Amino acid sequence: MNGPLRRTAATVAALALTALAGCAATGSAPPSAAGTTPGPSASLSPRDAAALAQLAVVAPRTSTIDPALANWTECWLPSAHLIPPEDAADDTTWKVLCRIHWHQTDGTARYQDTTCIGDFAAEPMLDHCYRWVYYDYEPKFDDHPAVPAGP
Repeated sequence: MNGPLRRTAATVAALALTALAGCAATGSAPPSAAGTTPGPSASLSPRDAAALAQLAVVAPRTSTIDPALANWTECWLPSAHLIPPEDAADDTTWKVLCRIHWHQTDGTARYQDTTCIGDFAAEPMLDHCYRWVYYDYEPKFDDHPAVPAGP
């Protein structure tokens, strides 16, 4: 990887890590799976705090896991991930990744990523997130239904 590309990749990784904010606890876990659950940041804007409160409920509920097994959720900061107005027709729509930290019934810690699109101007800001799975060199993917794109 060349110098500028390496710096860009490092910057993106650093921004992703610093943009993660703890949403809120969404369930209880057995002691072996609970670990340390971060609390929400005291420096959140009111609209980010409201969005994260909704994400804490919506992300686990609309993921592929049993919400009762969710321990806590972390998300990118919505105000830092606004969709450009030319792509969303407004300046209040955002798109974030959230990670639901959960546990299997035997206490094994797991996580599930979701993509969430919301709008600060809407009430509720969002009602659904979408399971996000990274597929790399797999022969097929299990998210269905899917339709072919292209001619």
